[in-house]
Amino acid sequence: MRKGMYHKQGGFAGIIMLAIFGLALVAMVTSSMRYIKSSQETGTTVHAITQAQIRAWSAVEAVRQFLYQIGRDGALTLEANNSISFEANTGLSGKIISVNNASSRCVDGVQVISHITGTIAESSSTIETIYCVQESIDDGLNTVTLGNAVFIEGSLDLSGDINIINGDNTNTSFFINGDIDGRGSLSGFSLLYSSGNITLSGSQNDITTVSSEQNVVLTGSGSYSYVTAMGDITLSGSVSTLNAKANGNIDLKSSTTVSERLTAIGDVNVRAGSKAGSIYTQGDIEIKSATVGYLEAEGNFTESGNSKVNEGKVAGELDYNGGQVNVSKIPGFTVSITPLTKMTVNKLEADVWTLRSKANLAFDHDDTGKVIVDVKNMSEIDDGRYYLVGSGGFNDYLCTSSTYSDSSCNKKICQGHSNYNSCFTYNSSSKTWVIAGKEMVPAILWFNGSVDLKQGTFVNTILATENIDTSAQLVIKAPNYSGYSDVCINPTYSDFYPTNLCSIGNYVSNPLANTALMAGGYVDDIFSGGDISLGASTKVFGSVVCANLISTTGSSVIHGYLTVGNQKASSEGSSFRGSTTIDLSNLPSTYEPEHIVTRGSETNENGNGSTITNVTQLWSRYL
Repeated sequence: MRKGMYHKQGGFAGIIMLAIFGLALVAMVTSSMRYIKSSQETGTTVHAITQAQIRAWSAVEAVRQFLYQIGRDGALTLEANNSISFEANTGLSGKIISVNNASSRCVDGVQVISHITGTIAESSSTIETIYCVQESIDDGLNTVTLGNAVFIEGSLDLSGDINIINGDNTNTSFFINGDIDGRGSLSGFSLLYSSGNITLSGSQNDITTVSSEQNVVLTGSGSYSYVTAMGDITLSGSVSTLNAKANGNIDLKSSTTVSERLTAIGDVNVRAGSKAGSIYTQGDIEIKSATVGYLEAEGNFTESGNSKVNEGKVAGELDYNGGQVNVSKIPGFTVSITPLTKMTVNKLEADVWTLRSKANLAFDHDDTGKVIVDVKNMSEIDDGRYYLVGSGGFNDYLCTSSTYSDSSCNKKICQGHSNYNSCFTYNSSSKTWVIAGKEMVPAILWFNGSVDLKQGTFVNTILATENIDTSAQLVIKAPNYSGYSDVCINPTYSDFYPTNLCSIGNYVSNPLANTALMAGGYVDDIFSGGDISLGASTKVFGSVVCANLISTTGSSVIHGYLTVGNQKASSEGSSFRGSTTIDLSNLPSTYEPEHIVTRGSETNENGNGSTITNVTQLWSRYL
């Protein structure tokens, strides 16, 4: 285990030194749980839009990195009331509140509670965070913890609807590393963040913050607490927000309202019927037939159309005709505005090819075209390679021979719609496995090629090296979501189950089994596949990982997190053309949707690898 640089003298000597060389070097800002296992690649989450909050969340991540370096033993030497000292002029301070090695929330680990404060001229923000520092054996799985309920790399066409039901899950952020163009609607998200342009024209509901690193254009209807942009903001229709802030210009059209504070480094236009509680700008202000409570501007003020301004100060020229305007000219008057800054985004990369040895059943073809299945960790059958064969009323058996016989065929792995129907059809030209049946043996499944899932109810993790399509009222449940009764004592497969998930009357969670669907991987360093299409009435009980793009065309429900990697760097982008619901309510205890596996390795196959440090952020709140 790697150790940080510290001196053990019955605990740290009162001060923990954390060197942060500028917030730009902190690669991750964490909004909920974040976990690093060896080296991993994750997406960035922006928790809040104020600069004080962003600074504080950056420091939360820095403390987690520090705990990762000192490990479990080092965390034990920390003491309550230790101060946390950051580099000068970062506006950060902190303190260790408590250290506990007997917490039920951090089994066999050390629980550390800290308070971190970020301060900037106009505000400060303090975050209480609970960390869990544990040690475990490297299982050869690259596990990451997602900070966003929805993360999409690349652009998004939103002509359908997407809704989130969070239940007790506090993470309802939606991060897009690209443009979003929406004629449909979004609802329930605490944060919609885009590194590109945000253009929404539908009906938006219950979105706390909309934030863009470029421009925001909101039309139609919607109510927000914050709208921020590093470019320009344009609001029209019946859009309303408490606050709006832009590094560029802000334009309020028709009947829009910014009821509290509007802040712009550029110019501000308030058009007919619009209202603003207060305006602060380093540019010009122009209002026409509108209402403003208070304003400050370094530029000029122009009014027309019988507007109303209760009070204001400007450094530039005044030009108004009539109206109820009470604005004073103060030459040299300045308005202090801190620019919004963008966040660093690290692209998550998945590779299904590296997960073949981690599956219970791996489906492929031999040189003669016969279907072969590599079996691992399944009860009442030896690990090894089998043929998938069957004929007549005996279909989908694992056999040691390439033809069916009672002596060579051990286990039936899928229930077709009748005994004479196989669940599997393979299209060699498209390299696609078509799967249709009643149910399959509960397990982690790997496929060389694409997978087309038809009608049925499956308790499986489906890993495809190419693409995945779903249709016809499919129900797919990740093993961790299903738990003991469906996986270990399934009525159809009571004597045939994954031994790595079932042990002496208990279910054993595996991070790979949090995922229901994952697609895409590398062949000779060239990425292939990675697209997932969710068809009509698809119900997914598990997280979905699209290494490339996602599309939805029907009414779909995902009981888990959605991650889209765009690993082909496609300009086409993803699309939601149907109704999609992300439902995070009433999740079972065996299931952790935010923990996903992106790749595996051939090391530590027997679970006897080296010891690694895990640091999980269990919980956070503002004080």
